[in-house]
Amino acid sequence: MRLSQLAISILLLSSVACKKSTDTTTAPPTGGGTGTGVGNTQPFTGTSNKLVVSTALNLSTSWIELGEDTVFTQIPVSTGLFKNMPTGFDNKILSLFLPKGYMAVFAVNEDGSGESSTFVAIDSAVRVNLPTRLRNNISYIRYIKINNPNKKGTCSVTETTVTALASEWYYGWSLDKNSFTNQQYVPMTWGRTSATDLNVLNLINRKDIDHLLSFNEPDNTAQANISVDTAIARYRVMLRTGLRLGSPACKEENTFGTGGKWLPTFMAQAQTLRMRVDHIAIHWYDWGNFSNNQATDSLTAERVFQRFQSFIQNTRTAYPNMPIWITEYNANVNRSSITVQKYFMKLSSEWLNTLPYIERYSFFFEHNYPAVTTPGVLSELGAYWKSLPSTKSFSGNIFGDAILIR
Repeated sequence: MRLSQLAISILLLSSVACKKSTDTTTAPPTGGGTGTGVGNTQPFTGTSNKLVVSTALNLSTSWIELGEDTVFTQIPVSTGLFKNMPTGFDNKILSLFLPKGYMAVFAVNEDGSGESSTFVAIDSAVRVNLPTRLRNNISYIRYIKINNPNKKGTCSVTETTVTALASEWYYGWSLDKNSFTNQQYVPMTWGRTSATDLNVLNLINRKDIDHLLSFNEPDNTAQANISVDTAIARYRVMLRTGLRLGSPACKEENTFGTGGKWLPTFMAQAQTLRMRVDHIAIHWYDWGNFSNNQATDSLTAERVFQRFQSFIQNTRTAYPNMPIWITEYNANVNRSSITVQKYFMKLSSEWLNTLPYIERYSFFFEHNYPAVTTPGVLSELGAYWKSLPSTKSFSGNIFGDAILIR
C-alpha cells in the first residue's frame, strides 16, 4: 500500500472508531470470498472451507460464505484489508459455521469493540447460534486461520536464541518480529505509544499471527507505566485488529486482590465497557521469598513451586472463566542455583501441562542463568528447558456462551 493510501486509511479508521451502523443496504463485498452469494434460501447443512453466517437460527436460511484474512465492517477504509458487510447481513446475523483450523471474532461495533465473542475451531468445525447479546447486532467480523502450538514458549529479543530454544511460539516485547519455521510469533503492544491505527493495519496485514499481547507491566514505572484509564483507551484501539487479545500483564502483587490493584481495576472497567479480553496474561517471580530457602536445593524448589501453584490458583479464582498465559516466570533472579531453577522448571511445566485453562507459559532467563552461552549455543539451563515436554495450547473448541447447533 502506498503511504498516501495508508494515511487515508488510518484517518478513516480513527474517525469512525466507535460508531454503530444501522445501515443494512450497503453493496456486497468484492474479492472477499463470498462464494455462493447473498441470500441462499436452502438450509446450510454441509461443510465449507469458509466462514458461513446466517440471518436465521440453526443456519436454516439466508446464509453466505465469507473469505479469510479480511475485516468485514462498514468502516469506509480504502484498503483491500477491509470489506463491507454483505448486503442484508449487517446487524442481522444469528448463527454461524466456522471450519476447523480457523478463528473468528464477532463484535457489535464497527471497530471490533463493544459486546463481542471469539470463536476457535480446533477439534472440529463449530456450528452455533449466537448468544442473545449478539443476535441481530453484529457489525464487525474478522476471520483467520489459527495455530495450536505447544504451551511451552520462549520470550526473547534475540533471533538466534529463539531458534535455538525451538519452542513452537515466542514473543519479544514488540510488534515487529517474524515467525520462523514451526515457531509462531506473538506480537505485543507493550506500551501506549504502540497502540496506534498504523500498527492495527500492519497487524491486520500479517498472515503469520493470530494472537496479540497488550501492555507489559503497566503498573511498573520501569516498564510500560500506564494508568488504567489510558490502558483502557489504547486497548480499545488494538481490538480493531480482530486478533485474540490478552490482558495487560502486571507485576504479581497487582494481578488480583482488592484495594484498587491494577489488573482487577482494568478488568472491572473492561467488563463495564463490554471490552473483549480473551485471556489473562501474568508474571510471577516469587518476589518477597527469594531469601526463603530450605536445607537443600530440591526442597527449595518444591517450596517455590507450591507458592507458584497458589498464585496460579488464586488468579484462576479471581478470573474463573478466563484462560491464562504466564508470559514471564522463574524461581527468582536472586537464586543463582541452577538446580533450583531446573527442578522448578520441571515441576511447574509438568503441572501446567495438565491444566486446560493454562494456554501458554514462558520461562524468563535472567542474567544469572541465561538461555545461551554464546549466540545460538544453549546453556545447560536453556538446553534443559528445550528438553521438557509440553502439551497443546488449546484443549478444545472455544465458543463461549453461544449455543451449539445439534
